[in-house]
Amino acid sequence: MNITKKLLLLLFVTGLVFTACKKNVSDDKDKTLNDTTATTSNDTSVSINLNSPVADEKILLRFQPVVGTTYIVESNVNSTMSEAQDTFKISYKSNKFGKVSLRILSKENTDYKMEFILKDVRETIKADTSTIEYKYGKALADPQADINRKIEDCLVNSPLTIMMSGAGEATDIRGYEGIIAKVKAIVGQNIDDNMIAAQLGTPTETLENYFINYPDSAVKIGESWDLTVASQMQGVPIVLINTYTLADRKDGVAFINFRTDIEIDKSQIPAEVAAQMSNIKFDAYIKGTGEVDEKTGWPKVIKVTQSVELSDSFEGHVTSSKQYSTSVIKWVQ
Repeated sequence: MNITKKLLLLLFVTGLVFTACKKNVSDDKDKTLNDTTATTSNDTSVSINLNSPVADEKILLRFQPVVGTTYIVESNVNSTMSEAQDTFKISYKSNKFGKVSLRILSKENTDYKMEFILKDVRETIKADTSTIEYKYGKALADPQADINRKIEDCLVNSPLTIMMSGAGEATDIRGYEGIIAKVKAIVGQNIDDNMIAAQLGTPTETLENYFINYPDSAVKIGESWDLTVASQMQGVPIVLINTYTLADRKDGVAFINFRTDIEIDKSQIPAEVAAQMSNIKFDAYIKGTGEVDEKTGWPKVIKVTQSVELSDSFEGHVTSSKQYSTSVIKWVQ
């Protein structure tokens, strides 16, 4: 298998865009504040309300949930994906439901310590000629498919500890080694930990979609802030260029539009691999809107649209992959 095909598999094996553990590209957390009067128009954004009674009032948005609170968050993700290599083509659609418990354990200096537990996962995958119904803890008739189910089950009811900053950034994730141990009990102890992590993903794959990054200074309706971060997408180093805009405020809720452009960070890839990526065309973005409780900074609802397109020509073979998904993430309790 050539390196491009390996990259394709890494990028699209889970049907989700990226993992959660991230760090700032710049140590000074540079966030540039800009004025804007543009009106957003896509279906996961809200119009900028410059006529709001509080349009000129600035607010400092911070992640500051009450210690001891447990939040139950549910997510629904609908995805379509297609892959092609020369004349061979395959496509599928999926609907995935997840339920997560997030308990605020303590505040340590400026960060909040949370317990993250993925409580339930259900997914329906419809391919060209087959349908797979996945539900946590329910065996599948196909033995090979059931092994995959058992592996994915390792993500559920495996507590993780997450540290979140007041800016809404995940600064540390602990406890993943417990999940690795569960998987090794199924696939064997000789499998490399990094390989398992890259293929499996984590229970926090959509954690970056659960929260919104806040600016360092107060903003008013119509103002934007930027944040560039390094992350990973199924083991591939990427850079996420984030732009957020305070679009509206009403009854203690802030409405925030966001867009993230994604680029492969070739500087973090071995030279011999990067050399084989010269013909790769990659385009990816995430956009959406969030409704945030102004008092705690906890998102009430987040709607996300994600798109990834990848194509490459290698030794006379043309390979391409496209994925589009929509997500709705709700704080239900």
